[in-house]
Amino acid sequence: MALFLLSPQWAGAQEDASRYLDSIEKKYAGLKDYTAEVSVHFDIETFKAPDMQARLYYKAPDKMKVESKRVFFFPRDGGYLNPSQFKKEGFEVRFLARSADDGKSVTLKLTPQKGKRNIHEFVLTIDTDRNLIREMEVTQFDGREIKAAIDYGKFDGFELPVHIRLKLDIPTFETEGPKEFDQLIQKPKRVTGTIEITYSNYKVNSGLSDEIFKESGPSKGR
Repeated sequence: MALFLLSPQWAGAQEDASRYLDSIEKKYAGLKDYTAEVSVHFDIETFKAPDMQARLYYKAPDKMKVESKRVFFFPRDGGYLNPSQFKKEGFEVRFLARSADDGKSVTLKLTPQKGKRNIHEFVLTIDTDRNLIREMEVTQFDGREIKAAIDYGKFDGFELPVHIRLKLDIPTFETEGPKEFDQLIQKPKRVTGTIEITYSNYKVNSGLSDEIFKESGPSKGR
C-alpha cells in the first residue's frame, strides 16, 4: 500500500485532480458579476411553502445576495453558481473516478482545509469537455446531505445555471418538552425532499456596486 501511494501514477492522479479546478477557475476568470431572476419550488416532507420568486446578485469572488419582497428561503449550498468557491488552495482534492460511459467526466472529493461554515466535504462531478460542475454533493457536519444537478445555458459568453435540482436528506431533532407529549408524535429521523431552482433574465458584468450586498432587512437569502 505504501509503495502504491508513493508511486508516480498515484501522484499524477492527484495532480490531475487539482487541474480540473484550475480549468473551471480559468473558464470564469472574466465573470465579474451577474444578476438573475430566481424561482424556487419546494417539495419537502413536513415543509409547506408556495413557490417563491426573487432576484439574485453575485459579485466575484464571494459576494451573494437574494432580494425578495417577502421572507425568502434560499439554499446557499448548491443553490447558485460561485466559480470562485472551489479554489484548489482551500481544499484537499482527491480524484475518485472517471466516467465509464464516455470518459468525459470525472468525480473529485474536496475536503476543506479550514473550517468552511458547516461543510464536511464536497463531491463534484465535472464535465471535462466544457469545464462545468454537473453534479455536486455536500455533506455537512450536522448530518445534512445535499445533492445538486445543474443544467446550463449561455449568457453573454458564459455558461450559467438555468435549472438546479437539489435533493435533500436532513436530520430532524427532537423538541424539548414533556416526555409524554413527545411520545405521542412519531417524528421521522430524517426528512427528504427536493428543491427546484430556475434562473432567467441574466445580466452579466453590469458593474454591481458593493453597496448592493450590505445587509438590508428580511430580503436576505437563507
